[in-house]
Amino acid sequence: MKNNKSVNRAEKRKMEKINKNKKLMRMAILSVIAVIAVGGIVFIGMSMGNNEVDDDKIIEDTSITSTEGQILIPVSDIGKTAKFYSYETNGIEIKYFLVKGNDDIIRAAFDACDVCYDAKKGYRQDLDVMTCLNCGLTFPINELGDTNTGGGCWPSYLPLNIDGDNIIIEISDLEDKTFMF
Repeated sequence: MKNNKSVNRAEKRKMEKINKNKKLMRMAILSVIAVIAVGGIVFIGMSMGNNEVDDDKIIEDTSITSTEGQILIPVSDIGKTAKFYSYETNGIEIKYFLVKGNDDIIRAAFDACDVCYDAKKGYRQDLDVMTCLNCGLTFPINELGDTNTGGGCWPSYLPLNIDGDNIIIEISDLEDKTFMF
């Protein structure tokens, strides 16, 4: 009889241990699922946040003047830190930037990429490069100001002329890119 009771107790302890291990395994699995779910929610939230345009970089500059068909920006306003501007036409805000390279040449580009413009994210400056806020590619400021010949991501070209103390941007050049915005 003693043996039967010992065997029953041993089996009972074994079953309790198995059940305890099953409970621990379920808790571990649920914990992993919870961590993955929270991580996914955080990732989605961050991704959605990255879709927002950084409106802080748009500068409303009173030194800009507009003449018939042209925007005039004083050359003295442009330095090695990109200045972002916008021009509104037919309810569409067209965004662009001007920046002086290390070679002291002023460049202009749309705040939109030839490829990534659908994302509506634009660029930010990181020292001497402009970084696409959609794909993360970087472009040396000294190389901006040309048309895109490679067909990939590139700050969309915005022609400019310099006449004395003013940078001249043709409004028609801005309006040609309304589809990007």
